[in-house]
Amino acid sequence: MVASDMQFSNLFLVRGAIWTAGSFGFELIIRTIASVVLARLLAPELFGIMLIVNSIKTGLELITDIGIGQNIVHNPNAELPEFYDTAWTLRLIRSFLLWLVLLAAADPLARFYGTPIIGSILPVLGSVFIIGALGSVAPYLVKKRIRFVRITIYEASLTIFAYASNILLAYFIGTIWALVSSILVIATGQSIATYFLLPGIRHRLRIRKEYAQQIFSFGGWVFVSSIAYFLAMNFDRLYFGKVASLGIVGIYGIARSLSDLVVQLVLRLSSDLVFPVIAASRTMPRAKLRADLAPKRLLILFVGAAAFGVMITSADIVIKLLYDQRYQAAGWMLPILLVGSWFSMLAVFNDSTLMGFGKPLYSALSNSLKFLWLVIGLPFGIMHLGVLGVIVVISTADVWRYPSTFVGQAREHFSFGRQDFACTLVMLLFTCLLEALRSALGFGTSFDGLYELGLSKSPT
Repeated sequence: MVASDMQFSNLFLVRGAIWTAGSFGFELIIRTIASVVLARLLAPELFGIMLIVNSIKTGLELITDIGIGQNIVHNPNAELPEFYDTAWTLRLIRSFLLWLVLLAAADPLARFYGTPIIGSILPVLGSVFIIGALGSVAPYLVKKRIRFVRITIYEASLTIFAYASNILLAYFIGTIWALVSSILVIATGQSIATYFLLPGIRHRLRIRKEYAQQIFSFGGWVFVSSIAYFLAMNFDRLYFGKVASLGIVGIYGIARSLSDLVVQLVLRLSSDLVFPVIAASRTMPRAKLRADLAPKRLLILFVGAAAFGVMITSADIVIKLLYDQRYQAAGWMLPILLVGSWFSMLAVFNDSTLMGFGKPLYSALSNSLKFLWLVIGLPFGIMHLGVLGVIVVISTADVWRYPSTFVGQAREHFSFGRQDFACTLVMLLFTCLLEALRSALGFGTSFDGLYELGLSKSPT
């Protein structure tokens, strides 16, 4: 059996999926506990401020992305010290430039959002770029080698460290600087930890022209895709931060993070398993590759359909049980956002397979369509339905990502349209069944909160 056949064996993929899902389940428990504790220690306005500044930081990082990680996973020369040192050096240079840009943009952005504290936070937060870039590229090499046990243990350990830092700093400081400080502490810990993943990897400053050209060549479309991804994934946060109160923005941030949980699991499976396996198996016949992946993909989607049905039906109850009165508006936001997250999950699966074939163009197109929908829909939504209109527009945005990724997969003879349609139908029918059962038992539906909280046209 050749290497690529071994990598797509049933046992290999099942073990990888179990480790990844198990690690994510553990992280989900830690994250939920931390979210509830932080919500009790800090005011919603602080989460609103951090949602804005983190979106700005992430945006700056994405719109200058040249695909260092994707290059290392995808490029056959990535194991050579000259290649990964070139990648590491380019990342370090980029990080210094990003910090300078954030320094220059801090005051104008603070004035734009009418929140002076943003002008003080952004320069401090910008140092995270440099701290992160000083870390090793070992995590990408581990993914390339498909060492899913090692990468899952590494990521789970970082999760514990991250949320423990968040809670301790929030308890002892209790201001916005607790959240800012925790980001710096987490970045430092993560950067140090990367050198323990593959102890033999050490870096030095050097750029080999041949490998730099390969990185920029592959990274060209990754750069375009990353810009589109940022605009599609963060425009809602930046727009919301401008038109709504910081309290509502913070509540939306909590609802959004909860709605993305299953999507993040699929993203983890895709980035840690599907993408590197497909990238390493490109010499296999395309029909065999698709036949090997199809049943595993279908199983994940069916499990996801059941999970979405349960989460949508119980979303408002979860908010009532876990969060205090200040955050109850998340109870009507969450079911709507969860419906949209299903389509986000489908898009993530499709993007990862196309990226494995070295085709980031379709991801750029899909995210551009989503961004266009948000640009047109968000002002219309807030004008006519207030915050509810914004949430509905955001929830339906990921539907627009699907067509271009489906076309891309069809051109690569690697499409799963029937799977996606069948599982979407199962998810909707199962959700309706659970909502009807809940209503029959006298508990109403998860969307009843719309009548109490969601129909106000005020953006605040």
